[in-house]
Formats: sequence, C-alpha cells, structure tokens
Amino acid sequence: MIISSIDRYLMNRRTALGLGAGLVSGALVNSARKVSWAASMPDFGAAFDRTKAEHNTLAFCKLMSDTRDGVETCGYFKGNVLGYVGPNQRLEPLFGYEGFGMTRTFQVDDFAWMKLHKEVAYYTDNSSGEIIDEWHNPFLDELVKVVHVHNDVVNSRWAPTYSFGVGPTKVTYPFIFPWVVMGDNAVVDFGVNTAHEAILKPGNWPRESHGDTTQVLEAIQIHTRLSDLLDPKKTSVENTGSWQRIAPWLPWMLMGRKSGHLFYKTVTRKMVEGVEGLPQHVRDYTEANFPDYLTAPTEWKEPNVSSYEVYEREMLPHL
Repeated sequence: MIISSIDRYLMNRRTALGLGAGLVSGALVNSARKVSWAASMPDFGAAFDRTKAEHNTLAFCKLMSDTRDGVETCGYFKGNVLGYVGPNQRLEPLFGYEGFGMTRTFQVDDFAWMKLHKEVAYYTDNSSGEIIDEWHNPFLDELVKVVHVHNDVVNSRWAPTYSFGVGPTKVTYPFIFPWVVMGDNAVVDFGVNTAHEAILKPGNWPRESHGDTTQVLEAIQIHTRLSDLLDPKKTSVENTGSWQRIAPWLPWMLMGRKSGHLFYKTVTRKMVEGVEGLPQHVRDYTEANFPDYLTAPTEWKEPNVSSYEVYEREMLPHL
C-alpha cells in the first residue's frame, strides 16, 4: 500500500499547482511494451543531494524496488484499523490489517524507472491474527462479508519530472520528496491528502456508500541507512517505516453515511527474503485465493484500479 501512497502523493502535487481534478499525468502514460535502458547504472556521485530530482528517483528505486532491470521485490505491512464514531468515545480497534506488494522495475531513461506493481491486503481478527472472511459489525450488530484488497494494476513511472496538463497546457515539476537526514539515518516523511468524487454512489449503494465525496489522509515514513543508500554496490536497500491512513467506512461494513471514519496504523518492511519471508498464514491465504499476487507483473497495463472499483465489480453481481 505504501507504493500506492507514493503515487498518490505525486499526483496530489497538482492541487498545489492549482490544477483541476480532470488532469492526466503524462508520466503515467507509458507504452505497454517493456522497455530497458542500456545506459550505465547511475549513482549519487560524491554525496546524496536530496534537493536533486535525479537523486530522489534513484533513492526511491533503491528503497522501494531494485535498480536492476526486472528484479522482483516484496514489501510487507501489518497493523490495525480503528473506528472513530464520535467525540465522546475513544477509538476502538475493529480488525487487523496485513498484506504485501510485489514490485518490478525497468530503467527507461537516465534516473528514470517504470514501476510494475500489484498488492493484496487482508483484514484479520484482532485476537488471533487470522484472516477473516466475515466480521461482526458492533455498530450494527450484524455479520457482514469481508472484501479484502487486491489491486492489480498499480503502475507508474519514477522520473526526474512529472507532467500534468489539459489540452495544450502542461505543467512540469520535479520528483522531490521531503527527507530528514540525521547521521547515518535517512528518513522520508510525507503525507497524502486527497478528496475526489466517490466511485460508489449513495443512490446505487445506500448501505455501502459513505457519500458523494471520498476524502483520505495518509502519512508515510520510510527509514533506511544513508550509508546503504550511497553504496554504489547496493542496487536495493533495506528499509522499515510506517503507513497511516484516515478514511471513510469501508463499503463492506455497510455503515452507509453514518458519522465516523477509520484510522489505519501499520508498520512496513521491505522483505529482502522475498515472499519466502512473509508470515505463513499470509502466504497460505494468498496461494489459495490470489496466487497471481505472489509474483510482480512483467508487462505494463493500464488503467490503475482502486479498491472501490474492485468492490463494485465483485459485489454487484451478488446483490
């Protein structure tokens, strides 16, 4: 989920530029053909300059994937989802949240990579940690069917500049993230704050829709060793971090437009062991239900999908 958040952070930059919601990112419109760049592997030179877009793209590819063409990497996250129902009640843990994403990158230009990604996330029992397919909603005193997250595709392009435009007008800005460097610790700390028209409309989905607008706030941190990041021999570096999210009720909770929201809090880790390092119950459930998600994509596809679109596609035929 954290890589998806990075893409949303970049897309959200258009708001700061005063651009409307109907824009299309030129950086995300790529050929479906797999491309490999034959140039020599770039490096930071004498030192990491976090104000340079080229250094940011190289750092992010090392952090979130691998600068070598076609190498597969795995990112894992685990945490809890709490519910907020009003100012006079404390946030209560509703269920756990655990999953992983698979990423593969190909260098397409100097300091530019095409990212191919898919991800799954499972809701789990607070006590046992087991993945659940049904959940007792305490707000409704009702047993509901759980719809897990499985997003394919979640692709983008990490390049020194991102471009947005409508018709003949295009605005370009650098790929630069906030960094905090303290000794040998390098930390990326940033947030995503988006609001857009809801995919599930209240008129069609009275119990599933939270309203006409979907508003989400996400906070992301990524921690690594600066010495590892600067090492030219390391094409991929270990990292840990956190991903937090404030979002509306999930459609399958059947809360409709009831007051309140969800708060996700997770820890993240790049799995240097690959899928073999994932918890056994996560691997077993994925093998049984979403086996294609155990490997990263090899071909560019579009458009990207959202969890709400997956919900509508999967649930509509059964209602």
